[in-house]
Amino acid sequence: MERRGFYPPAVEDLGRLHPYWVHAVSVGEVQSALPFMSAMRRGGYDGPVLVSTITATGRTMARQEMAGLADAYVFYPWDVPRIVDRALDRLAPRIYTVMETEIWPNLLLGLEQRGVPAYMVNARFSEKSFRGALKNKAFWSRVLGTFRGIFARSPEDESRIREMGVPEGRLFRIGDSKVDALAERKKKTDPSALDPVFEGKGPVFTAGSTHPGEEEIVLEAFAAVAREFPGSRLVLAPRHPERAGDVLSLARGHGAACTLSKWGPGWTILVVDRIGVLFDLYGRSEAAFVGGSLVEKGGQNLLEPLAWGVPVTHGPHMEDFRELARLADRAGLSRTILDEGSLSRAWVESLAKRQERAVYKARCEAFLEGIGGASVKAWEKIASENKKLLWE
Repeated sequence: MERRGFYPPAVEDLGRLHPYWVHAVSVGEVQSALPFMSAMRRGGYDGPVLVSTITATGRTMARQEMAGLADAYVFYPWDVPRIVDRALDRLAPRIYTVMETEIWPNLLLGLEQRGVPAYMVNARFSEKSFRGALKNKAFWSRVLGTFRGIFARSPEDESRIREMGVPEGRLFRIGDSKVDALAERKKKTDPSALDPVFEGKGPVFTAGSTHPGEEEIVLEAFAAVAREFPGSRLVLAPRHPERAGDVLSLARGHGAACTLSKWGPGWTILVVDRIGVLFDLYGRSEAAFVGGSLVEKGGQNLLEPLAWGVPVTHGPHMEDFRELARLADRAGLSRTILDEGSLSRAWVESLAKRQERAVYKARCEAFLEGIGGASVKAWEKIASENKKLLWE
């Protein structure tokens, strides 16, 4: 019913108070929204807040993590004009903010027609999405022009969004909100919760968000490390958990393998078949590899292992995270690998430099602190432009 613009009485009662609407499509966006909403509350806004998601897992996480920050949770309405009109009549938001690049044209145009300010926080456009959008630049210029402010994650994102014709004065580069999100999440993480799974003394290496063609390279690299350091273990987390069965079949040729959901004592390779646990697993690692980067998938975010002070490697294809990879590589916190040989050497080196880990962790903390703060900056800009709406 909610997807068609019909809501429980409690939500419609909230609509009469004109809530601040935050949209976070799924789990990752909910995590990004947390520090923004915390900044909102710390900044003095004590009015009603409505959170929408598209996925059920996103809604579940929002309910778990946003207690005290949000007042109601709904599923996002289908982007059909009559449904959008119905939803806006009932929800009647005072301001709308979407986390990352989740664009539904009819809703955005409906907000514009009603004079409701819309903002995009942690905006990003991958190279692939950008090239596709340029084929219909007039459309994207019109839709992006509905936003009063777009807060870009990186120089590349800022440049791409500007090229799509965003009006002057509405685009700002303030950094990656996920830096703040990870800091918040780390405070709530209990490292001991994984103690039963990691019973044993061997070093653990984690390869996260891997794609087909990368698992084979990771497994060969791990085999080389294990020959030199018997007792080593590997956590292998495919980007899409539904591939866990195929990855497990590959892993069984390299040692005692099992999935995280059916783990047992004595494992050598643990294949992750659940979502939402990779961040915690990085925290138990000696060193990490971030996937989607040895194949042409644009890479994945290096922030999660860096937040734990874990030495991290990635392949050459980091197009979607080019600026972060450049900064981290330049700071000596990450390194580019090209094959199983360079990956195994990097992992072996991480063991040889264990005594330097405290220094490395301190450098990671300083690095993340230097690029953090985007959530507060976004909120301060929105608040300064909408004082009457927020505190009327």
